[in-house]
Amino acid sequence: MLTIATFNLCNLGADAPRERLARLGAIIAEVLSGPDIVALQEVMAVSPATGPVPADTAYQALIAAISLAGGPQYAFREVPPIAHRDGGMAGANIRVGVLFNPARVSFPDRGNAGPEDRVGIRFSNRQPGLTLNPGRIEPAHPAFAGDDHHHWVPCRKALAVEFVVDERRLFVIVCHFKSMRSATRREEDYAKQQRHAQAKIVHDFAADLLACDPQAAIVILGDMNDAPGSKTLKLLKGERFVNLLDATPPKQCYTRRHGDQLQALDHILVSPALRCGATIHIPHINSDVTPGHPEPASDHDPVVATLLLVQ
Repeated sequence: MLTIATFNLCNLGADAPRERLARLGAIIAEVLSGPDIVALQEVMAVSPATGPVPADTAYQALIAAISLAGGPQYAFREVPPIAHRDGGMAGANIRVGVLFNPARVSFPDRGNAGPEDRVGIRFSNRQPGLTLNPGRIEPAHPAFAGDDHHHWVPCRKALAVEFVVDERRLFVIVCHFKSMRSATRREEDYAKQQRHAQAKIVHDFAADLLACDPQAAIVILGDMNDAPGSKTLKLLKGERFVNLLDATPPKQCYTRRHGDQLQALDHILVSPALRCGATIHIPHINSDVTPGHPEPASDHDPVVATLLLVQ
């Protein structure tokens, strides 16, 4: 059995207030019960540099807060973005990354991927594996790098990682698709088209893993910035992947509150080998905060899934 979560941290940097770090640490350690793997979005590192901008100190601050709350002593992995090239809040250099519990899962580091290096698929012992671990999926594609012709802007790159759990390989793809934030209807349409292209790219990469091994254990998760029935999620699922949010009762299926509107933007999709016995839970600890209570630790709720990995 494996637990895996996704959590958008809302521009979390190393200089975050101690109280906010403590709340995030308690959410991961206590509310989520210290998942084996946590996919993160919006980890930030402010820097005027023009090269790669690592966020080691932000991860370390979060890991310390989780440990202080009684959670696991996590390790982290990321591929740092190039400064000002991944979108989001100006100067924040937000990116996706993963925390994992080394006592529960192994991380076979492979290569030394840079922000513009493209991860591929290789065969080893008759099983698919990643050429780089971790590695970015098609970082130079216009859907991620930006393209003036399509009116697409630079955006967070999808991160592919490979774990070993009880001698079973597990592939995890962490996503943070193009934001829904738009000033005009036309900009909204461009953003949708960019998300559609990103979803197709990620789906095709995951489908290639399945073509190599139909029993491959694959999880696609993150902030997709679109709802379960949207074209973005349909493209991401394709014919074989299952969105675990689809089985969530409608009244509970939300991960963010935008004004009075409830939105389900954070998703966990699994390959056929992981579908049986999979369960999902959305603790509404941030979106259901009422006036008079402390400010939410993030503007998104985490989503956690329990999966059965069968040899």
